[in-house]
Amino acid sequence: MGDLVKIGFIIVAIIILIRFKVPLSITLIASAVALGFLFRLPVAEMRDAILRGLLDAETLRIVIALELVLLFSAIMKEHGGMRLAISALSRVFRDARVTVAVIPAVIGLLPVVGGAMLSAPLVAEASDDLKLSAERRTFLNFWFRHVWEYALPTFPAVFLTAGIVGIPIADLVLVNLPLTAASILAGIVFGFKGIRPFKSAHAPLTSGSMGKHLLTFFWNLLPFFLVILLTLCCDIHLAYSLALVTAGTGVLYRISPARLGALVRRNFSIELAFLVWGIMLFKEMLTASSAMNSIAAELSRMGMPTAVLAALIPAVIAFITGYTTAFVGLSFPVLLPLLPTDGSGVYYVMLALAGGICAHLLSPMHACYVMTLEYYQAGMGKTYRLLFAPAILTFLTGVAAFLAAKGLAG
Repeated sequence: MGDLVKIGFIIVAIIILIRFKVPLSITLIASAVALGFLFRLPVAEMRDAILRGLLDAETLRIVIALELVLLFSAIMKEHGGMRLAISALSRVFRDARVTVAVIPAVIGLLPVVGGAMLSAPLVAEASDDLKLSAERRTFLNFWFRHVWEYALPTFPAVFLTAGIVGIPIADLVLVNLPLTAASILAGIVFGFKGIRPFKSAHAPLTSGSMGKHLLTFFWNLLPFFLVILLTLCCDIHLAYSLALVTAGTGVLYRISPARLGALVRRNFSIELAFLVWGIMLFKEMLTASSAMNSIAAELSRMGMPTAVLAALIPAVIAFITGYTTAFVGLSFPVLLPLLPTDGSGVYYVMLALAGGICAHLLSPMHACYVMTLEYYQAGMGKTYRLLFAPAILTFLTGVAAFLAAKGLAG
């Protein structure tokens, strides 16, 4: 049985288990173990992969960070700062739909695993007036969190690809801008389809009052922005940034030890921790099996046109792993010898990123996706129905840009 068939079998099994409402954490852990047996990994290698997936320092930091996000958000909500910030922003934009889209897009500038969890409580607060379903909130928070991934040079998809392929980052950003524009447009069109605007009843803004409301927004969300600042500018891991700011916020807002203990107990999520462990365990089993390398090689031997391979190989790897760094690191070394050496090579890279990132957004292994589903208690099937069309539209924008560039060059 070829490696591609084995992986296909695992994916089908995951879909069936999800369909039968088996908890996603159990599904991922069971699939990871099945992957080890299917690829006939020695017991010692499986044991080592399990230990790495569960006890790796980075994995533990991610688990701690996500649990701290829940506590941090609860403290912010308890104090009322979150409500005041959203109220101020709604006075600026007047339409609650704009506020809901802007929040994850702004916090989405922070390129960390599970970053959508930072914006999830804010989107929940901002979308109350719109009466959105859990699935719609999941889509909006998740989708707008990732609109910058195609073109922002701080994201791995851009700077890692540029380094591997040898293309200047500025050139890659330029050709990828249509993907970000398409992603924003698709999020607006499909995310707010059928959602009537909820207009603020406040008086029209003057330039002075706009500045005042923006200042109120930033002041009340200052702890959130401190987390982003410490993580991005000071190169402090998200877990440590959150721990520091959460402790400081608790002291500043005078949260009593008894009240803090109650918030910890109420907001601790063992399911979220097992979701992270399931994702990491699956990733480690994939790495130990070397399945991704052989799948990329199998696809490249099929004799398909380079453009098809450029879109397909990153998409397959991204969907299976759910990690941007995985599909970039595994697919581009395979694609590199196939890419044209003239100026059109950058458009093949753009097409590859379009396929990879769009598949990455649809992957059941995507950390932000499964964590947002868990946060809002949303159904995966219903959320997929919201995600599919905008992902396809964004990818087709990449195809159209590629064909246009080829037409102009030829």
